[in-house]
Amino acid sequence: MPHPFHPDDFPVNQDVVLNPNRVYYLKGCIHFKTTAKIINLSGHVRQPFNGDFSHAFLDDAEQAARKLDDSPTYEIKSSGNMMRTLKTITDAKSGSKVCDLNMTFVSFASSNIRFPPGSEHSRHEVEMCPVGDAGHDDAKHEAFVRHSIPYFWDMTRGRVGILYKCLNQKRVEVGRVAGYGFDKDVVLVLNGDEVDDVVAISTCIVLLNGRDAMDA
Repeated sequence: MPHPFHPDDFPVNQDVVLNPNRVYYLKGCIHFKTTAKIINLSGHVRQPFNGDFSHAFLDDAEQAARKLDDSPTYEIKSSGNMMRTLKTITDAKSGSKVCDLNMTFVSFASSNIRFPPGSEHSRHEVEMCPVGDAGHDDAKHEAFVRHSIPYFWDMTRGRVGILYKCLNQKRVEVGRVAGYGFDKDVVLVLNGDEVDDVVAISTCIVLLNGRDAMDA
């Protein structure tokens, strides 16, 4: 069943370009079974982000992640040894739960991200759904709503995914993700003023583990 929101209803605002102020390295977060790490690289990547992922930027991000490997911001733990099972993101310092990821094959069904009561990241559960049926470009768009605002993950560009936020009936790019490290790691850049970091990270992980979305 198609999602009620469709990207065609929200043309891209070409006047707004992505100026990320957050950089995350999602280590071992693609097709993982047990644990993974999320490392905040903000302020640690020397190469500028000039609208897309250059080799220099990705290499610099990977080097920064190696230096910060023992100090992740978040960790992910699984309830079992299967890729698509309940996974929990926790604060790496306190160990407190940040959210639960209930991942399915998002090509065929919705996936859910549940936040603890009183969470600063979302007042409600976030449901991710494919915009269209499998086999069409629509299926490479995943939609979700946070605090009554629609968002779209656009995976039509192969190995680069774009996160759009709908503002004033137009789509504005607020994040971008690219694979790195033998298809197990990704680098995620965000405009943290327009999207909650954890919502962007968690929806990105659900998307990338729902199917081989990073394959070109």
